Amino acid sequence: MTTLLIKLYLKFCNVIPGFRKVTAKFMYQVMGRFLKQDNWTYMNYGFSVINENDPVPVLDETDEESRLSFQLYHHLAAEVDLQNKIVLEVGSGRGGGAKMIKKYHKPEKVVGLDYSGQAINLCKKNIKQEGLTFIKGDAENLPFSPESFDAIINVESSHCYDSMKKFLSEVHKVLRPGGHFLFTDFRYSHEIQNLENHIAESGLKVLKKRDITSNVVKALNEDNDRRMRVISENVPRLFIGQFREFAGVRSSVVYKHLENRNYIYLSYILQKSNNK
Repeated sequence: MTTLLIKLYLKFCNVIPGFRKVTAKFMYQVMGRFLKQDNWTYMNYGFSVINENDPVPVLDETDEESRLSFQLYHHLAAEVDLQNKIVLEVGSGRGGGAKMIKKYHKPEKVVGLDYSGQAINLCKKNIKQEGLTFIKGDAENLPFSPESFDAIINVESSHCYDSMKKFLSEVHKVLRPGGHFLFTDFRYSHEIQNLENHIAESGLKVLKKRDITSNVVKALNEDNDRRMRVISENVPRLFIGQFREFAGVRSSVVYKHLENRNYIYLSYILQKSNNK
């Protein structure tokens, strides 16, 4: 029954404008209000290296449980020098990515922005770190002055937005000349060309594009048992099926879409021109 409902939900998301954004906000509000565990700070699908010789970040032992989720951030952040920079994360969720970007990539300041007020309240309560702040806001109407940030990062969030074109316009506005937009997310395979068109029209130059679908599927496989355990231990029984879908465990519709490449997971390093 849960699988059928998820399939119906995904169909509604494709045909009803705004449906995905409203329901995603509701989901994150519920999670922020009722699932307050301070060690549950990531919600992305993760990233695992395919080639064992590929470099991976060196983490403190206390951060190892979050390695796969952080590696999705590090996969982007390692491409540019963020040290002493002003960084915005759009779609910061429960704050784990912003926290570890600040810790391991050493920007001067990180601002985490999320559409869910409950998620922001949770971040403010659980994450106390100098140079790291969280505010409520809309990705499609960023509450910042033009040219405020050296870099903007957006991880597995944009598929919930009403307008990718509007979001990219806002990114371009608040980035400083020469600044970088570090972006990764999934789309249905038939939606990729539309995404590419929006990027081409955004005024941002593509420095690097990668298909990381296999890396994400590998991470979900490696993290499956932990995700199942965390959900079983923390989620009310009535909602376990929905949360397993949300988390992308091996039995989920999302996992099967990624495994079969109905979903393609891409990452981009984009840059704003230095010209005013």
